[in-house]
Amino acid sequence: MRQISVIHVVLLAGCLDGLVQAQTSRLFIDSSQPPVRLGITGTPGERYVLEQHSILAADDGWEPLISLTLTQNSQTWTDSASSVIPQRFYRLRALLDPPQQFPAADFRLIDHTGRSHELNRYSTSSAIVMVFVNGLNGISPSLLSSCQSLRDDFASQGAEFWWIDSNLESDRAAMPALAEALGVQWPVLHDRMQLVARAFGVTATPEVVCLNPTDWTIFYRGAIDDRTSAQASSATQPYLALALKSFLQGQPVTFTQTRPSGTLLRSPPATTASYSSDIAPLLQDKCVSCHSPGNIAPWAMTNYAVVRQYSSLIKHQVLTSRMPPWHADPAHGDFSNDLSLKPDEAARLMQWIADGSPRGDGPDRLAEALAAKPAPTDYPNAWPIQLGQPDYVVSIPRQNIPATGEVPYQYVQVTANVPSNVWLRAAVVLPGNARVVHHALVFNGSLLDVARSGGGLNGYFSSYVPGQRALEYPAGSGRRLARNATLTFQMHYTPTGQAETDQSRLGLYFMKSPPPFELQTGAAVNLAIVIPPGEREYEREALVIPSPFNDVWLYELAPHMHYRGARFSFEANYPDGTREVLLSVPKYDFHWQTLYRLAQPKRLPAGTVIRCRGAFDNSAQNEDNPDPHATVRFGEQTDDEMFIGYLNYAVLQ
Repeated sequence: MRQISVIHVVLLAGCLDGLVQAQTSRLFIDSSQPPVRLGITGTPGERYVLEQHSILAADDGWEPLISLTLTQNSQTWTDSASSVIPQRFYRLRALLDPPQQFPAADFRLIDHTGRSHELNRYSTSSAIVMVFVNGLNGISPSLLSSCQSLRDDFASQGAEFWWIDSNLESDRAAMPALAEALGVQWPVLHDRMQLVARAFGVTATPEVVCLNPTDWTIFYRGAIDDRTSAQASSATQPYLALALKSFLQGQPVTFTQTRPSGTLLRSPPATTASYSSDIAPLLQDKCVSCHSPGNIAPWAMTNYAVVRQYSSLIKHQVLTSRMPPWHADPAHGDFSNDLSLKPDEAARLMQWIADGSPRGDGPDRLAEALAAKPAPTDYPNAWPIQLGQPDYVVSIPRQNIPATGEVPYQYVQVTANVPSNVWLRAAVVLPGNARVVHHALVFNGSLLDVARSGGGLNGYFSSYVPGQRALEYPAGSGRRLARNATLTFQMHYTPTGQAETDQSRLGLYFMKSPPPFELQTGAAVNLAIVIPPGEREYEREALVIPSPFNDVWLYELAPHMHYRGARFSFEANYPDGTREVLLSVPKYDFHWQTLYRLAQPKRLPAGTVIRCRGAFDNSAQNEDNPDPHATVRFGEQTDDEMFIGYLNYAVLQ
């Protein structure tokens, strides 16, 4: 037999953690029949937390049921769970201090279709509704129906709806089929490291978090509604719908937080990371090559104090997937130069920061390493450490760059005075003045040869572009250079506000004997680019066939776009009709133009078509956009656009 609930009303007097008694407040309870109904009276604008406990005399362990703001003199609420709970005690806590509102942490995740979603890029939405779920396999029909109904009602008013899958075991390769089977019509973001769930304090699913895009504060979080079974009834309290309706009408939200009921989100056991043993070695492995004195990062990880000072920035960079600089979708391909943090590494680092970045015991390994052997200056400020000094260096004549204006591409011919034909294991462009050298391409041939080859692609030899690392050519391959060859440098300069000079160089690294394969470069190019002003999703595609008659070994892939580039992918369309995504870059970053090297070369059958797809973002939400009001076309300057998919390969004879 169900025991009748005993109701314990507590209006706290005095001050306890910012909670005080509101002298005119009253809590009324009707427990005559289940479920229990409660009524709160007070002054409009006052805020309360209603808590419950199963033990009357307990001093701690009280759990919040709802947080609310009175929008009128009284508010009623039904505790639907009281129908199935044998005993429940309540207390009402009135809040005196205004709520502390902090902007939500920015983040970037990839959805089930492979599209990137960065929170701050949705600032023009009227609301962001995030529903955290524990995988797509266990989605209930009631949750699906509720979300569909809410989206039907509020998406037309500018509300953005996302599901965020924070199940560590979810396989994104299976997510498209699962989403299609469910009929999901909104993005399902893959929180594969559970970093976003942790950042928002989500421990059970489904839980809703609603954000105000004007200041990124949370205006509601908790359950979608209060149903205790799959079926809704006339008494069901639609928390999320009421919160959205009030918020979108510019009215105060009554219920600001409710208790989610559902499945606990399974997380790895919490561990305390050691700065000395865990964090410092991780940073040394992933970050210090750039974040060291004399290298390209804007600050150096020289010791614990510096890392702690920048810990909030590190958190932001990891949540938004900006650092380490690696932009390939992990669902497609395996790359030998992958710089990304593995899920356990990211979780360990973020937990350490959440714990307050403690120093702990043990030596400061960053400081020790710097004292023992300072990190040497690396590329692009010096010849790459892993390659060493080149065997031969070709320099261009000194170039004068004006202080202002748009500088046309400069084409500079030089002769490589190498007395005999050679094979190269690497060719590295070292910018003479990185402040003004935006990029440099080197072609094997004269300026006339470059023009005849349609821009020189057939003679492509080497390059320097922002963020690209200098690598030795893939194993088993090399490039051939004829004796006394003519090389053409295509130099793109960007003025800095003062007159500058540059004398960039090309370093040649010789091989002792010819390699099995000659490395070639091909590209899929689309010149038909006319991006309308403000266009957020302008799609393009291009095709290339590496070899129509011979198989090829595919080694490397590199997308190229400018500031408005949003995403880019390479897909192999095989002669037998099958397809395979080789590389997907959901968030293209012009500042880090990576050459993605396959961990194992892929053999492409003769006639394989490489299809490149991508999109441009010419909206104001693109923080790199020089001018969202401009119509943008294909062109050489960075405020123009390009759509090029480069691939390095060898033809099998």
